[in-house]
Amino acid sequence: MMQIVQSLESISVNTDDIDIFHYLKELITKNFSRVLGRKDKIFSFFEENEIPQRKYFLKLLEKKYHDKNSKDIQNLSEAYHKTFRLNFKQENTLRAIIEIEVKFVGTSLVFVFKNKEKLFVSYIKQYFKEHNTRYDDDKKMLFIDYKDENTFNLFESFACVSEHLKYCVDFIINSDEYQNFKQTAHKKEANKWKFNALAKLFSTYFQVLDCKPSDDLSKIRQQYLIMVKMYHPDFHQDASVEQRMYCREQFEKIQIAYDNLKSLYKNNG
Repeated sequence: MMQIVQSLESISVNTDDIDIFHYLKELITKNFSRVLGRKDKIFSFFEENEIPQRKYFLKLLEKKYHDKNSKDIQNLSEAYHKTFRLNFKQENTLRAIIEIEVKFVGTSLVFVFKNKEKLFVSYIKQYFKEHNTRYDDDKKMLFIDYKDENTFNLFESFACVSEHLKYCVDFIINSDEYQNFKQTAHKKEANKWKFNALAKLFSTYFQVLDCKPSDDLSKIRQQYLIMVKMYHPDFHQDASVEQRMYCREQFEKIQIAYDNLKSLYKNNG
């Protein structure tokens, strides 16, 4: 039996076939310089000047896997920059495989399962317990909403481990899509920080309209319309001079506050 499990940082090759293990071990130790390991486990770390032989090794690895399992490994040929891990495991000790394709939709990480794995879904939910998660049982998709930078730390730590519970987990991740997802999230965080900083400077305008920086523009507009009607000079023509002056001052403050907040939201939307 032969298993290949990819994570963000590594490719783990697990086999209980001693001949395959020695064949791959010999290739690794002969062709790569940064190799560590012992009798039943070998690590080969990435070196920039060894890219050609690493690509060749992955082609041989893919062929061996195809011969053993009659199927191919997605994106294996492009994973030459990862750490190679070769493990020999005694017969009957290899774990069941779960294949998880990770997609990035909007502001969510989406784990797509090939089969219904309710136990493992519960395990992931517990791992991301500080996050908003939801599972679509029909589509076998688990959504994990981005919360903050710790979301990425948790995800990368989780995806870098190939064995969880009783399973050997095969994560299928497009690294370019993941990097784009991270960059988009960081950009939104930067915009949020910028908005909060500007909102603090505009605190007087929020106070004038009796609103909070967390309110959206529609609520601010609603409050503006209420207060404009309350202080509009046309509604106080029969009042005293002092009252008319006070209402006019308030009306102008309300108008200035709303115009500035409207610009703030539109420029940072």
